[in-house]
Amino acid sequence: MVFYSKRRPMAVPRKRLSPRLSEMVRRWGLIGGMLCVGLVLGGWALYNAYWAKPGRAVPIQQPYDYRLRLGETVKYNSVPPTSGPRASATTEWGIHDHPIPDEIQVHMLWRGGVLVQYRPLESPALDDPVAEGLKRLIGRLRTEDFGRYCKVIVAPYPSLPRRIALTAWGRLDLFDAEEITPEIEHRIVRFIERLIDAYNPERVRCP
Repeated sequence: MVFYSKRRPMAVPRKRLSPRLSEMVRRWGLIGGMLCVGLVLGGWALYNAYWAKPGRAVPIQQPYDYRLRLGETVKYNSVPPTSGPRASATTEWGIHDHPIPDEIQVHMLWRGGVLVQYRPLESPALDDPVAEGLKRLIGRLRTEDFGRYCKVIVAPYPSLPRRIALTAWGRLDLFDAEEITPEIEHRIVRFIERLIDAYNPERVRCP
């Protein structure tokens, strides 16, 4: 009888890196990981600062290209409305002291406008720093660069769930404020500059 011996293959010893080289690899790996994280965070911040649309998206309400007949009203999918059927009537751009009907608001948004609306104080006898601040801000913008800020409306909206509402076609930004601070101004101006005339299918120009 012949016996065969099974030989195990010889293990090839792994080459170990020197402690110094291991430390360099670990250090550069850590630096590379930190750089990747920094690039991702920096790209996200840049996207939010320059390309991301402000506010939140609101689904476009159908039929969005329908003009209402005289006397027709609509229940919109947001307060204030941001899209949907619109009235045939329009209103003036600029500063208003009385609320604007929802159906007319939508028509102004259809024309590329931005609406800045506020919930007025319950007592009209009290000074309203929010209302006065918004009027000053938009009045100043329209005076300094009318062509750029023509299609902006400021108006009261008593049933707002928050103190201030910014609306453009399909976009809404709702927030509270006790006065118009520089931070609030920046928020409003950014909303206007990013979204004014962003949707204007009929290419309506500002008078």
